This record gives sequence, C-alpha cells and structure tokens, in this order.
Amino acid sequence: MMRSLFLFIEQSLGPSLATVSAFVYWAAIILLAHRILAPALRLRMDMAAASLRMEERMVMECPHCHRETVVADSQCAFCRQSLATPWDLRVWHFMRLWHQPMWFRWTRWGWDIIGLVVFIALTVAGLVGVSAWTWNGPLQQFFLGVAIFCWVAIGWMIGRVLNIGPGGPIARLRDLVFSFAAAGMLVIAVFFAVESTPVTETVMWRIPIGEGGIAKIEDRALLLPQGMISFEYLQVDHDLIGYHRVIPIAFLGNERLEVKHDRMEKWFLDNLWKHMHGYSERGLSVRSRVEQFLVVPNQEYEVVEREKQVYFRPAAPGQ
Repeated sequence: MMRSLFLFIEQSLGPSLATVSAFVYWAAIILLAHRILAPALRLRMDMAAASLRMEERMVMECPHCHRETVVADSQCAFCRQSLATPWDLRVWHFMRLWHQPMWFRWTRWGWDIIGLVVFIALTVAGLVGVSAWTWNGPLQQFFLGVAIFCWVAIGWMIGRVLNIGPGGPIARLRDLVFSFAAAGMLVIAVFFAVESTPVTETVMWRIPIGEGGIAKIEDRALLLPQGMISFEYLQVDHDLIGYHRVIPIAFLGNERLEVKHDRMEKWFLDNLWKHMHGYSERGLSVRSRVEQFLVVPNQEYEVVEREKQVYFRPAAPGQ
C-alpha cells in the first residue's frame, strides 16, 4: 500500500517532483532557522530595552492639536487637552503595557531561554535521528520537509501555550489542540519518510555454474552435489547504532571453499568468534548463517544483500 501511494505521488508530480521536494525542504529549513533565531533576537532586544529603561506606551493622534502624543493621565502631552478614551480600551492597554518589575522580567527571560534550549536540543536530536541531511531520492526529501514544517509549527504553538505573558486560556487551549494535530502530522510524515527510502541492494558475489554443476569461485572449482550450493556468512548487527554487515565465510558443495580475507579482515573475524558472547551482552549481535540455493548448469548467479537479507538469483544477461 505504501509503495502504491509513493508511486502515485511520483506519477502525479512527474519531473517536477525534485523541484517541489527541494522547495518544501529548504523552505522548512529556513522556517526552522527563523523559529530558533527570532526568539533569541527578541530576548536580546527585550534585555537591551530593559537596560535602557525603555517602556511601551499607548500612542494616538490628539483630536485637538492633531499631533501624535503618548497618552498619559488621559491628556495630550502637547496641548494638555483631555483625551476621551473608552474605559475598556484603557483597561486592555493597562493589562498589556503594565510596568513589569525586573524580577518578573528575569523570570520570563529565564523561562524563554529554557524553552529555546529544549527546543534546540530536541531539534538536533530529531534531525540526527532521521538523518535529515542525507535523503534518498526526492520523495524522501519531500516528506522530511513536511516533517520539519510540522515540527516548526509545534514549536511555535507550544511556545504560545507556555508563554508567560499575554494570552487567555481559550487561545492557549486552541494552540494546544492545533499542536496535537501538528504532532500527528509529524508522526505520519516521519513514517512516510522512513518508508519511502529506496530499496538498495549490494551484489556480493557472482558465481558462474559450468557443465556438470561445477561452480567457479575465485578461480577455484567447487563441485555441487545435486545442483545445491551453500553460502556461509557472518551477520553482524547493532540495533542501537544501526550497524549492519554481512561477512562471507565459505561456499559449500562437495567440499568447503573458504573465502579469502586479508590480514585485517582475518583479525576482525577471529575477534568476533572469540568474543561473540561478550559482544552480545553489549548489544552487538553476531550470527553464523548458512543459506542453500538450487542452481542449474550454464547459468551465472549473484549473491545479493537487500534489506539485511541474503538472496541468490540468476544474473541479468549482459552484466
């Protein structure tokens, strides 16, 4: 189902998919940078204004002298005429522009700094977790951009919810609901980004099968009983860091043909065999596996690794 959806998107956008993906991704990166830099700049300006004892005041045009004046004691600062302002407007501006003591400002600044640091830490952890700078194909780049967009939206709305300052409970509840919706979209976008990774494969070996069921491996002949060849290998995995490696050991037929390794690879294999149980306790899984495959004469085969699995298949003609 996922592959069908991805195929539909690729067919719908066609050649413009790469352009759309690049635009969405880099626009999201720019918004993310703005989401980090804008609060830092606002904090800097607030601290600078506080050090200069600058205050916000209500400014209006005097209906008598027609000059812009700071409203103080409901009088014009120039002509001293009375300014008729509604009481609810005065209350609203008083609530927004009341003089904040320094301890309150430092509390608000500290809270904002903690929130910004947490947001940056979670952002870095998320980008590293999904490897947002290394995408495989434009489709994955597109979903990564959508995920970053959602993360920026979550950071902005959660910041409004937890802000110490103007904002009523209804507005905060609304932003909280929207942030949950954005979180759901983020999970979906990350899931699609992971699933849209193109399936990569590695051809580990090419084995021609001659007359009489004789396989040619590294200029050595291996007679195959009843057309059956076995491939022995070590599979090394570490789920926490995402490490995976398949190490060929031998091909089996009527006899055992060891795969040649250089000195460093031999030392590495010997280490794995000797300390296999100790590595397992540290999360490194070392498994010895043997795969059996049926072959026919006068055909060339490939040993392929795809999605952490080993396959044996006929080689494509002309390769």
